[in-house]
Amino acid sequence: MTRPAPLPERLSRRSVPTGVLLALGVSRSRLRAEDLRRTARGVVLLPGPPDGRFIHGERGAVREDGAHRERCLDLAGVLRDQQFFTRRSAAALWGLPVPAPPGGAVEIAAFHPRRAPRRPEVIAQRLRAGVLVRSELYGLALPSPADTWCLLGAVLDLEDLIVAGDAALTGRRRRHGGRQRPLTTRAQLAEAVRRHHGGTGIARCREALPLLRDPVDSPQETRLRRLIVRAGLPEPVVDCAVPVEARVLHADLGYPELRIAIEYEGAYHFEDGPARARRDADRWEAMSDAGWRVIRVQANELLLSGSLLARIARARTRASR
Repeated sequence: MTRPAPLPERLSRRSVPTGVLLALGVSRSRLRAEDLRRTARGVVLLPGPPDGRFIHGERGAVREDGAHRERCLDLAGVLRDQQFFTRRSAAALWGLPVPAPPGGAVEIAAFHPRRAPRRPEVIAQRLRAGVLVRSELYGLALPSPADTWCLLGAVLDLEDLIVAGDAALTGRRRRHGGRQRPLTTRAQLAEAVRRHHGGTGIARCREALPLLRDPVDSPQETRLRRLIVRAGLPEPVVDCAVPVEARVLHADLGYPELRIAIEYEGAYHFEDGPARARRDADRWEAMSDAGWRVIRVQANELLLSGSLLARIARARTRASR
């Protein structure tokens, strides 16, 4: 079997327009080789492992949107000057937990008077210059995290927008303790909302901004908190401190004045097998020994929420007595 001819070494992206490759001396027959995959009209994906630099943290929903992030990388080669990823595609690249655009499309914007690429796989947006701060992530152009969140107001409902905002304000946990710097700050979000005044969906961002909380380590923790609030119960504290013996643990949510801790059991609780189960059991036992009531919540209870909310209400009533 004939080995494909080597490609130029100066290519910085896996997704490259065929015109660029031809200009660098790659033959048309080489472009038809089996190791080059066509990702869109006029764009090929070079051979090699997936670009792991875009794997952000350990949030479950970040892993779920990995397919759309890879789709963005596949289409990176179509971007021209003044064009950049936007809305849900930019959010996926930043590692924010958002639903993917419909039909697997990629959202690309351009500043007026330029246009986004006219392709069936692209959802186009045009913005006036000066409305947002452009940023760059590993060589890809996209709005800053704060501007990305503001642009999401046009395509997400209020609850999904709060989920994305909580994630943007929360620095990822470090393996040996502490947190990394978050993508943005509350002040930066507020400033971006002011800059986007009058833009599509900005009223929804203005409504969501005071409802954001941090640190929140998973989208489901946000959804659980919002479920409790919408049911008319007092809003629980996020990352609730639980003093036990000579240290302080942190529950996902809690009512510290009533010594109630609420723990969401996401899929990651079951990934490490018995070792993780033992650590969780030790945490909950330590909280109980310190006089706290621990309410454990599983994923299906967010869908069938009546009994869960009743449990929380009963716990509050008993603790108040």
